[in-house]
Amino acid sequence: MVTIAGSGMGAYNFDKIDLNFNDYEMIFCDQNFETDLTNVVKASFKVVKEAILENLNKEILYIVSGSPTFFSGAILILNVLKRENIAYKVIDNTSSLNYMLAHEGVSLVKTGIVTLHGKTDIDLQNLLTKDYTFIICDADTPRLLQEAMHYLNEEDFTIRLGEQFGYEDETFSNTSLKKMLENPPKMPYCLLLKRNYKTLPNISSEDSIEHENGMITKQYKRHVSLQNLDLQPNMLLWDVGAGSGSVSIDGYKRYKVKTILFEKNEKRTKMIENSLKAHKVLSTKLYIGEASIDYKKETSTPQRIFVGGGGDKVISEIDYLYSRLADDGIMVANFVTLQHLTTAINTLKKAAIKFDIKSISLTTYKMSLLMPEPERVMHQIIVKKESNG
Repeated sequence: MVTIAGSGMGAYNFDKIDLNFNDYEMIFCDQNFETDLTNVVKASFKVVKEAILENLNKEILYIVSGSPTFFSGAILILNVLKRENIAYKVIDNTSSLNYMLAHEGVSLVKTGIVTLHGKTDIDLQNLLTKDYTFIICDADTPRLLQEAMHYLNEEDFTIRLGEQFGYEDETFSNTSLKKMLENPPKMPYCLLLKRNYKTLPNISSEDSIEHENGMITKQYKRHVSLQNLDLQPNMLLWDVGAGSGSVSIDGYKRYKVKTILFEKNEKRTKMIENSLKAHKVLSTKLYIGEASIDYKKETSTPQRIFVGGGGDKVISEIDYLYSRLADDGIMVANFVTLQHLTTAINTLKKAAIKFDIKSISLTTYKMSLLMPEPERVMHQIIVKKESNG
């Protein structure tokens, strides 16, 4: 039988574990633990996991810091034990999440949970999507949050810092990203972010996004474009020839994707920045300059690409954009002129890239006279990149 027990918060020792350690043939724990027991193996999680799975016929105790059911490597071992029908027991302990929420009087139901301990990717489904966000941190967390929340104002959120839980010098205090970058918190520490703004509708109205006349993807066309991109949370979307940035803005708001926008017109980029702030868009980056130059500098690999503009240069090298897509990625390109559509088609055919074309049109009728007002037909090329595997 495998027993997984949490050691609670504070020092890395077994003081808070109420078990008879002599009942176990093998005891495993992290390298940071301090103990006088002789039958204890201290090792990395990878080594511990392999050793446990190789000795499932023995009485094993695995001791983890904090709570074994809360962002612990123990979850991976539990999944194997369940799948193989191996007997196990879990002995929980106080987690930093429960401890901080109880101290602050905050409901778990109103709280999203993000772990950035040893990670560089932020889960946008949980960051500032509820009233509160609890974050498990490491030394790099303040920098990652500053990048992700670049277009938020200081008054948009409040940060509560909890340091050294379970230790004698445990503290709670209000802080800011700037303060944490200048004076890093003591490890281990956690953050509780309070969101001070209300979320906006997932599909933005045209008057809520700053734009020049004609330089915005109309609401219904934007809706169709986002659907055809088949977006999933935390994907990376490149928005080439961003115009007003409406596709990226609603891509984040509706699907919680990460975005990189490319736009050369300085007036439009100012409008984009204003709209990113107004709509509280997280994990986004804006390139100001010639898109065909800037996306060659960008080193990331997008799962999705939307081409809404960018001029002749971008359209003539749409095959290059296809080459930058991740395997199984999707590119959607919108055109209103037959000239640009023809250029894109010829470029893709020359590169032997498969594609589909959809034409989208809409006619509205004013209530007073019921006179038809047709909008320009939009031609949409959809390209799906097959996996090399």
